[in-house]
Amino acid sequence: MNKNGVQGYFDALSLSVDYQINAQSIGAQTSRFFSQQEVSQVSKVNGVIDVGVQFDAFSGSVALLSSDLYNNADTHSRYYQERSTDLVVREAVIESSFMIGDREWDMLAGKARIDWGVGYGYRVLDLFNPYRRNPVGIQIEEGAGTLAVSHYGDQSELTFITTDSSWTQLTSTEFEKANEQQGLGMRYYTLRGDSELQAITYYDNVREGLIAGSFVTVFGDAWEMHSSASLQRRYLTYTFADQKPATLSEGKNAVQYLVGITWANESGNSVIAEYWYDERAWSQSQWQHAYDAAANVYPIVANSYGLGYTQQNLVQHSVMLHWALDPSAWANWQWSRELGLADRLTPKIDVMISPEDGGVIATQWLDFMMLDNGSSNLHLELAARYVTGADSSVYANLPDRYNMLINIKGRF
Repeated sequence: MNKNGVQGYFDALSLSVDYQINAQSIGAQTSRFFSQQEVSQVSKVNGVIDVGVQFDAFSGSVALLSSDLYNNADTHSRYYQERSTDLVVREAVIESSFMIGDREWDMLAGKARIDWGVGYGYRVLDLFNPYRRNPVGIQIEEGAGTLAVSHYGDQSELTFITTDSSWTQLTSTEFEKANEQQGLGMRYYTLRGDSELQAITYYDNVREGLIAGSFVTVFGDAWEMHSSASLQRRYLTYTFADQKPATLSEGKNAVQYLVGITWANESGNSVIAEYWYDERAWSQSQWQHAYDAAANVYPIVANSYGLGYTQQNLVQHSVMLHWALDPSAWANWQWSRELGLADRLTPKIDVMISPEDGGVIATQWLDFMMLDNGSSNLHLELAARYVTGADSSVYANLPDRYNMLINIKGRF
């Protein structure tokens, strides 16, 4: 290979390295569903390095996750884990194009994250590998095995897709493993003026048929409305009978939908309000039945009712309120400019409410940009999540009454 060839090779190669390390403090609590848990504070340290690669038509991302670098939990505690390291292929895809007649089609093959969802607190259309939204700690978002072909019009996109979510490496719970799906489907997306619409049909071995869609529009200078919905023929859920442990079983015909609105102003404030419904989750009466029954059964049976917390949505009805301030807003005040906050500090607050029982999960983030020179950056983030509510509320019986974290993250 001559000098020009070597130079061209390196010009086509792009690397990025992201990192995060966090120190976590967890407030454990005893509840009806975790009756044998000690009431204590647990400290942990975790870290991850994520290397992204792009070369010609190939792009990929590999994460090295180190869990429990430090863990002060008692060895008999549910919080205790041996130190572990996992090498996770998050994405690895090849993209190309081909012609059919006079139409060009794009092809994507490999392990890919497909993001069709709309919404902040929950995304109904995250169909292949759903992720926890807005986590306070480290989350590795993996793709699914994917083969997709797409044709793009002036203001539209038609995609045929097949996926296999069993390619996920970090599947941990029984519920996640049981929901690993293989299927195929079609998506149509169109942009009409200030509005976006998409329609999806998909068939896999878990849901056995799904139709879904979304609508997003903007109006005025500061408002946006988004909505999405789906109907699936089959779903998995935990059920239990009197004096019996909860077991995984199937349900039929479940609806999900979300509607939300976003407002933003020139001062840097952004507010999101959302409501969503998930028929697959336990109803309020099911949770109340589990709460009452847990007081009269063996602890191992009561603990099995806690499997309800491993489902994608904990309750059927959810309300999310979100506020964030753009870091440029600090330039509006002299005192914040003098403190050096302009373009550096990003505060965010989430409040998720279960309207049926009054449970609340409140989360706050303070992200301070310590360094940004264009090619690399360094952030210090303080995050805290608290749960509260009536004694019998779903959120108040979570095993963690609080999570507090110091995150150091960035790119080089």
